[in-house]
Amino acid sequence: AQALPLPAHWMRKWFIAALQLELQDNRKGLQAYASLVTDIPASSIGVVQMAVGHYNMREFDRAQSIFEDVYRADPFRLEEMDTYSNILYVKEASAKLSFLAHSAVLTDKYRPETCCIVGNYYSLKAQHEKAVVYFSRALRLNWRYLSAWTLMGHEYVEMKNPAAAIDAYRHAVDINQRDYRAWYGLGQTYEILQMPYYALYYYQRATRLRPKDPRMWCAMGQCYESDQLQMTVAAIRCYQRAVTWNDMEANPNP
Repeated sequence: AQALPLPAHWMRKWFIAALQLELQDNRKGLQAYASLVTDIPASSIGVVQMAVGHYNMREFDRAQSIFEDVYRADPFRLEEMDTYSNILYVKEASAKLSFLAHSAVLTDKYRPETCCIVGNYYSLKAQHEKAVVYFSRALRLNWRYLSAWTLMGHEYVEMKNPAAAIDAYRHAVDINQRDYRAWYGLGQTYEILQMPYYALYYYQRATRLRPKDPRMWCAMGQCYESDQLQMTVAAIRCYQRAVTWNDMEANPNP
């Protein structure tokens, strides 16, 4: 990103930081945004993007802490608050997610972020039909709202509706082919359908986007290990890669 022939302008730093997060080069993106936050301490944009970077790296406690600081400073903020709701969903923090959903509805119920937050709340309550209703509302407000398509795909998987899940995930990758979550979701859905060749293709797409994510390698390993493929050697290689990256995540500075 640094080699791009861009003019020496302050917006160049913001562009490079955003690009690094988009390309899942999260550590460099975090460093870039930390520098920008130092230069412009009054801006919350860089701080929120740092939280997104930690979320991408599955450092949920750190990301949650940053989001909570931002939310206390600006309780009417909705931008990226759906990402915050994803963290609360993963951590099963139902009370905090309920409060966030209630506050978002009071702030502006006609925002796709609000609909996704409420959808996550209902998903955590295992009310998947209601969750789909709210993700659909988000898409009526902005049909290119990427996270709504991906989250809706997850809900259809929970509802055992693989055809609808595949359709939702395909919409997500049509909007942004770098959305590894949608590629991974497609792999999982085709694995449920016992179509390992299709699943393997989609897992490979997800792994190319997230080569340092042990979950991607484990998914590929399980696919190679399936009764239909029985490619044990390839499966072992995938598991070895998963162990390697998992060790490096645990000890980033050995």
